Amino acid sequence: MKPFTKELPFTIHLGEVSDESSLICDRVLRDLPEKRLVCTGVWQQRPVLVKLFFDSRSAHRHWSREKSGVEALRQAELRTPELLFSGQLDNGTPVLVFELLNDVQTASDVWNNLTSSEEKTILLNQLLDMIAALHDSGLAQKDLHLENFLISGQNIFAVDGDAVCLQDNGKPLDIITTSHNLALFFAQLFPRDDMFFDAATLSYAQQRDMDSAQLAAKLKVDLPKVRRKRRHKYVSKCYRTCSEFIRAHGNGQVSISRRDAQGETLNSLLANPDDYMRGGEVLKDGNTCTVVRVKSDDCDWVIKRYNIKNPLHYLSRCFRQTRAWTSWGNAHHFKISGIVSPRAVAVIEKRFGPLRSTGYYVCDFQDGPLASTFFETVVFGSPVFEKAARNFVLLFELFQKVGIHHGDCKATNFLLVDNTPCVLDLDAMYEPSTRARFNKLLKVDRERFLSNWQSSPELQKWFDRHLPR
Repeated sequence: MKPFTKELPFTIHLGEVSDESSLICDRVLRDLPEKRLVCTGVWQQRPVLVKLFFDSRSAHRHWSREKSGVEALRQAELRTPELLFSGQLDNGTPVLVFELLNDVQTASDVWNNLTSSEEKTILLNQLLDMIAALHDSGLAQKDLHLENFLISGQNIFAVDGDAVCLQDNGKPLDIITTSHNLALFFAQLFPRDDMFFDAATLSYAQQRDMDSAQLAAKLKVDLPKVRRKRRHKYVSKCYRTCSEFIRAHGNGQVSISRRDAQGETLNSLLANPDDYMRGGEVLKDGNTCTVVRVKSDDCDWVIKRYNIKNPLHYLSRCFRQTRAWTSWGNAHHFKISGIVSPRAVAVIEKRFGPLRSTGYYVCDFQDGPLASTFFETVVFGSPVFEKAARNFVLLFELFQKVGIHHGDCKATNFLLVDNTPCVLDLDAMYEPSTRARFNKLLKVDRERFLSNWQSSPELQKWFDRHLPR
């Protein structure tokens, strides 16, 4: 079974070809090449959402699981979009057709647009109420995140039946399964949102008549484990072809790039990065790395090329991944942890078999003053100073919570964007495997950051008082 390659809109036929079976697809919502296509369309004069399954090995399994999950949600009397058709197209492709909700948003979109803590608390409690009902019905969502809840008007709908499964013959979930499933949900939110979890957990426990203290204690153990596993899974995913990235081999190089950045500009860069860099603005020209800004109508990027200085340097580096390759993974480590850094666009490694040489890391250009310049010009103690300095404290608290060692906390590796630090130079960052090791490295990061302000003792003392130890 092959994915559709027709330009929008295109027509498919549910079952045998007839006027009543014709469904017009007009917009693609998600496309997993050769696996799954989700789109909106019109069928029998009503708007619908269509899921098509293509993988020759797993299409029918996913189709069946999705259908069974939707039926389980219905039997548990949980809101979910109505399943209007389940079957095959005229060419045998498994398909599910759902009602299309009016004025719908994902809970993720709503959450990201909320500005007040009160609004976020209300939404989180509403979602936890639905999850509590799900768990009371003996159902667990193995892919529990905000994208799997839709909000239409005042109603919340659960979707993605593929990940819904019945536990222990429909008995309400025990505290072990409950904690793990809630940890999976909370792990989808950034660590900076942890302040909302206590109230949400209490609301959940009250609805299910559970011991809230016991549940909170269990979550405190489970959440860091789930978060760590999720981070590592996402970083691993960013190195292969998937819905978000494209990996390509050829011409003596390996490249990975974002799907949403594809176009002539990116193709030209990937085909010959050195030629492309020659037309840019040189920001840094050193022995170990060259940094160039390239700007056109459809992009404003920074390319950082990690140079090979001489044959001895090549021999010392050729069996290790390049610093560009490391920066690519670390950028996505930051992204999933909610740490601000320029969006990673692409990475290129020149290779000869298993031997690696020059690496290129491409990210969005981010405008803003360097931290060194910012704190030289801002008035100490002013509201602007307080906001920016407090945000640096929050950044280091986030490093501490996630367990990230930056490795080079000099002031020129931080930009201030709307008084919020944006982290640069990601090639030295890593996540130590033990907390004891991290605590030692946090001290290194802290001392390196404080050393930036030796010429401003007042500022240095302020950071020394407030940064986590």
